[in-house]
Amino acid sequence: MIGNALTRGDVLGCLRGVVAFAPVLLAPGYCLAWGTNLFGFRRRLMSERLAWSVALSFGIMAIVSVELASLASLTAVCWLAAICAAGSVAIVAWEVWKQPHPVAGNRRLIGAGIGTAWVVFVVLELVDFGIGTHLYLSVTIFDHALRTAFVDSVIRTGVPPANPLYWPGHAAPMRYYYFWYVLTAAAAKLGRTTARQAMIASVAWSGFGLAAIVALYCRHFLPSTDRAGKRWPRTAVALALLSVTGLDILPAIANGILRLPTDADMEWWSPQQVASWMDSLLWVPHHVAGLVCGLFGFLLVWMSKGASRAQRIGCSVVTGLSFASAFGLSTWVAIAFALVLMAWMLWALWFEPESRPRAPILVGAGLIAMLALMPYLAGLRAAASTGNAASAGVVPDASIAGNASQLLVFGVRHTIDPDCLLAVPRFAELARSHPRVEDAIASLILLLPGYALELGFFALVLILALRARRRSRLDEAVRAALALTVFSLIVSSLLRSTVIANNDFGMRSVLIAQFFLLLLAVAWCEDAFGATPKAMRIAMLVMAGIGVAGTAYQAALLRLYLPVEDKLGRPNAAGLAEQAMALRRAFDAMAPLVPESAVVQFNTAQPSDYFRYTQMMQAGRQIATALPDCVPAFGGDPSVCPGIRQGVAHLFSASPAMSAAAARVECGRLGVSYLVATRWDAVWADTHGWAWTLPSVVDTKDVRILNCVSVSPGENPHDGPA
Repeated sequence: MIGNALTRGDVLGCLRGVVAFAPVLLAPGYCLAWGTNLFGFRRRLMSERLAWSVALSFGIMAIVSVELASLASLTAVCWLAAICAAGSVAIVAWEVWKQPHPVAGNRRLIGAGIGTAWVVFVVLELVDFGIGTHLYLSVTIFDHALRTAFVDSVIRTGVPPANPLYWPGHAAPMRYYYFWYVLTAAAAKLGRTTARQAMIASVAWSGFGLAAIVALYCRHFLPSTDRAGKRWPRTAVALALLSVTGLDILPAIANGILRLPTDADMEWWSPQQVASWMDSLLWVPHHVAGLVCGLFGFLLVWMSKGASRAQRIGCSVVTGLSFASAFGLSTWVAIAFALVLMAWMLWALWFEPESRPRAPILVGAGLIAMLALMPYLAGLRAAASTGNAASAGVVPDASIAGNASQLLVFGVRHTIDPDCLLAVPRFAELARSHPRVEDAIASLILLLPGYALELGFFALVLILALRARRRSRLDEAVRAALALTVFSLIVSSLLRSTVIANNDFGMRSVLIAQFFLLLLAVAWCEDAFGATPKAMRIAMLVMAGIGVAGTAYQAALLRLYLPVEDKLGRPNAAGLAEQAMALRRAFDAMAPLVPESAVVQFNTAQPSDYFRYTQMMQAGRQIATALPDCVPAFGGDPSVCPGIRQGVAHLFSASPAMSAAAARVECGRLGVSYLVATRWDAVWADTHGWAWTLPSVVDTKDVRILNCVSVSPGENPHDGPA
């Protein structure tokens, strides 16, 4: 039972957000598919219509929304979504009046039940739970804080959005792939929700997109098979397999046995993780959405074989738009998809005569995607003219620092930390003389053991598929899935991104391999690889069970880690829940009192990033710098960062605290209008400093939000705490 009105409001807001996404990511695809009768859309069952509608909406609405919002406004996107929603309702009503549409038995109710359960899970997993004076957060705020700020920026500043985390004296256009945040902002406006609530709702819809593309691939990509005697439909098997992850729970158990610290996320044992599907959806829904768009485009290419000329042209256009959407949703997944599909096309032209007719459609789609992306890319180039991420306070990994200006470089994936081999004398000696060579060799040695742990059950599926391929026992679609899996693993294993220390490209590009491994697992369940030895089958079932247990453990850990750490008084989270609630109440009170164009600043010197992200996520306004080292990587001139960093440090220094007059001067230099002081900040204790002498807009026993630009009539400059 939810014991706090604030949390009840958030839950209801999230549910409104889920409903509000339907005009954005369901209705447009339904109208377009019905109007063009895409692959016989009008004669299909409603359950399959919904899958087509969601996948098609993902493919076209991201690029269309961004271009429309940049030319007109976000309101225009909302009107387009509303018109599509009205059109969809009218179409369904007309069809029901003309002739009731057939349904597939109880499957519609089962599907609705699964969808409802997924929404409930997402909301309970991600919403901030308020109990008394404490607000308990999920570990995912580590990512969601930034993404919530991005959504809020789209709502406040339009498209292209301004970087909300850095203010170099003016609004800096965002230098980032922001398509998902435009869609989320449109849903927030339609549902009248906060950016945070809409962000949580977007996770649910990312899951709907993944489920839709899984269903479409099961029906239109995998070969038809005799399902007589089979207990479960193919799509149900595929969706169930989404709950199976690798053997990541084993390192977590080992940490417990050795009494080592518990990671906040089960995946963090690996330097460059292969995340579970649940983890990817909860943490990075935009990357999954980019995957959905890429997969939908490839499915249209696959189905175009044997279609009429008009249908092939239509497939090429929609595929191109879908690829363009993928690039703006997740640049890393889109680049990986481009590399993988280029490899597949060459492989098909050489080894697969059956797939050769699909190559021209794929090439045409690539050209259309480039044309559709030109305005967005031009905007990125303009934003990048003031600086670049490599010089913007983001520290590249030491092994590739010399190539930080490049987007991708050669680098072997670190599935297991290569430093673990430094205990071997020869490796230690090689690390001292040739560190890059040692890193590459160690990573190569550990690559396969790491994938065995990360993939678990799916690693054995891959082995069986390769063995069956050698015996030439696979259907064309299964051969294609196997080839795409291998190409994706090669790309994600041997290329890495250089923008930040984390190899984002490797961690996100492997989603392609994970998807096609899922399809191969479905094929294995249907005995497509022939008889499986009993010992291998038992091993696979055991690994599948471990994978499901790992996903369940991960879900519990993400929800409970921070509350437990707080209760135990650990340095990275002690007092987090109390401070989060105090800030939430203060920022909620500030919202109607402070202009949306205002620039605010809080103390970035905090015990851990969790405290910083709590402030960042809840501020709801432009921030001068959200982190101690500035965040110009998302947009803005990095050259002014040192001055901003120094100014913020001086404002919140208590040796002694600045006077109100001095604070106004510093705020004027930084372009800040409002300062946030809390009882956890050092300046709070100085009753003669600005925290108590500037005019307050919001004043609670824990937080004061102060106007540092103007002096209120009758202000007492010596006003202190009561």
